[in-house]
Amino acid sequence: MSTKGLHRFTLEKFSMCTEVESEKHILNDSFTVGGHRWALVVFPVFPLPHTDRRKKAMAPKQPNSGLFVGLKKGHVVTPKELAPRPSDRKGKTSKRVHFARSLIREVAGFAPYEKRITELLKVGKDKRALKVAKRKLGTHKRAKKKREEMAGALRKMRAAGGGEKKK
Repeated sequence: MSTKGLHRFTLEKFSMCTEVESEKHILNDSFTVGGHRWALVVFPVFPLPHTDRRKKAMAPKQPNSGLFVGLKKGHVVTPKELAPRPSDRKGKTSKRVHFARSLIREVAGFAPYEKRITELLKVGKDKRALKVAKRKLGTHKRAKKKREEMAGALRKMRAAGGGEKKK
């Protein structure tokens, strides 16, 4: 098959990673050397998405072959179905907590720094709003989230007709 990009080569008894230039002609093949049957398997290495660079690009895991050596080594078993764990839902806001937070927001309103951020967003100073949020909240990630939250609140106010238009 004709390829574009990098490919990973694995042999059933030994593993060897090699990068191949694009436009080379590569075939999946099997052959015998020294009385042992070998298989050449070609896996494309896909580029990393820009969202998560911490994970390495790897070929998909192949099922175990029953051999005790090689990339697909190991006893062949059927995977056990596991029940979902409570830690799997970590960070997800429950309905009750979401309701309580929205009620408090409705009664108490915005904090002074949040009001300043919305004023900056109204006049189109997104970068300055981010700087204010970062100074108050401590991290860039939290500041971006707060800026988006305030922009969403501003959009809701404008949609409801609460925001006044200035010329």
